[in-house]
Amino acid sequence: MMNLFSGAFLALTASLTPRSGLKLLVALCAMSLLGCSPGDEVGQCKAAPQVPDRQVVIIGIDGLRTDAVSPALTPFLFQLAESQGLAWGRVDVSNGRTQQTYSAPGWISVLTSSWASAHGIVDNSSKGPIKVQTVFERLQSRKADSRSVLITSWRPLYDLVEGRLRALPEIRHAAFLRDDDAAIEHEVLTTWRACQPDLAFIHLDAVDQAGHNGSFDPSDPGYAAAVRATDSRIRRLWENAFASPSAQGALPHRLVVFVSDHGGTGNGHGHYSEAERWAPLLVISPSGHPAVNIRNLVDIGQASLDFIQ
Repeated sequence: MMNLFSGAFLALTASLTPRSGLKLLVALCAMSLLGCSPGDEVGQCKAAPQVPDRQVVIIGIDGLRTDAVSPALTPFLFQLAESQGLAWGRVDVSNGRTQQTYSAPGWISVLTSSWASAHGIVDNSSKGPIKVQTVFERLQSRKADSRSVLITSWRPLYDLVEGRLRALPEIRHAAFLRDDDAAIEHEVLTTWRACQPDLAFIHLDAVDQAGHNGSFDPSDPGYAAAVRATDSRIRRLWENAFASPSAQGALPHRLVVFVSDHGGTGNGHGHYSEAERWAPLLVISPSGHPAVNIRNLVDIGQASLDFIQ
């Protein structure tokens, strides 16, 4: 339903020339009256003076079940593994049925190399602060000129991490909150590709949303459609960013990790069923580098730091 403001705005713009109307729209966007802001962010991800020699990209696919990775639903990801001589693995995100299978504890376990018993984020209602250092802080302490970025559309994750990032040099470490996976793709193909961080965590949420709206089941039409769409999105990111030179023309040695935070059953998750606690994992090392061995969710952060070093 049209509100009073939108009606008045349309009446006003109808009387303007295209040029003056554009100026008005830009001004209103600047005042955030039309919701034109790209989203929240802390820190900056400006163009790097030089591309890092080694780079880690962690792609988190929220709510992706292990049995959803298949030639039918994820043709690109399935073929990507085969082209690298790899097979998809799986990790127990519940730490032997001791950590609830929710997104917040799962992703914070990835980003701190520790389980919820140490980092303190036990479910999606946990407000923090995170009790241990994140990989972004640890990277900064190891490499003074390092850069990192987190891009997500899920506010609880953004709120937890951005509080830790505020203590880091803002010109080199950033967290972006965007509207949805399409906006995240755009961010990666523009800002991220230009700034070339040492470490990037890219969180895609459409599959989880589809599971909650329908069922975490590859046979559910909505869930299957979201998995296929995410596979297509990752293909575009891979072809235009992760497997291509940077905006500066260089090609870093990239370690790319694909992982989920939980599966699901029915339209939910959080417990310890087999469908909930196992998540798919694929680790692609750059050509000429030994395979990176990751056996648990908490190994991802440490392996990332070790690779950068």
